[in-house]
Amino acid sequence: MLREKYESTVASAIHFTAVSLLGLWMISISGCAAMGASAAASEAGPAAMTLTQGAAVLNAQQTEPKYDRDEDRTEKCEQLVRNLPGVEEIRRTPSLAIESREMRLERTAESYRWVVYRSKGSSAEGWRTQNNLDKLHLNPPLQDLLPDNNPAYIAYAIGVAETPEDGERMMSVADNFGPKIGTFQWRGKTFSYTVTKHLPCFPGPEE
Repeated sequence: MLREKYESTVASAIHFTAVSLLGLWMISISGCAAMGASAAASEAGPAAMTLTQGAAVLNAQQTEPKYDRDEDRTEKCEQLVRNLPGVEEIRRTPSLAIESREMRLERTAESYRWVVYRSKGSSAEGWRTQNNLDKLHLNPPLQDLLPDNNPAYIAYAIGVAETPEDGERMMSVADNFGPKIGTFQWRGKTFSYTVTKHLPCFPGPEE
């Protein structure tokens, strides 16, 4: 669910760094992932939600984020471009598993737009089934935040900033996607995440 490190990516002349949920399982299989009980206990997360509570969370975030003024929106969207947090579309399968596909930003003639990143091993539409989410100690589990078959978006960043770029990613999650909903653990560090129905600032991907 997380790449081994932040990955520098070039996408149509935009350079950004993002963590990616996709690919962790290949890393885990090779023995690189380390998420012991001590890491899981490093930060107390919110209690697990019921499906009804999960639906209420998503309903509360149905609308796009509100910015105080146009200048505020411009500043926060530029921050998003500079240091993109992890962003993925997620959905539930009939068997209640979770599928995800990574979202990135691509430069356009006028601005930017969200695009699907199709990683190796994903479907033609970019989807990949995530079979080992329990190893991340997601709290609450993503299944509890997807009460129906409609997809949503998860945005996430490290919970305690270690660099200025980390700080911008954390702020971008809160400012553009919504308040923190939960946490997960990876490599002894806590990441915070939120789930929303909307991609902010720029047009969504073309299917």
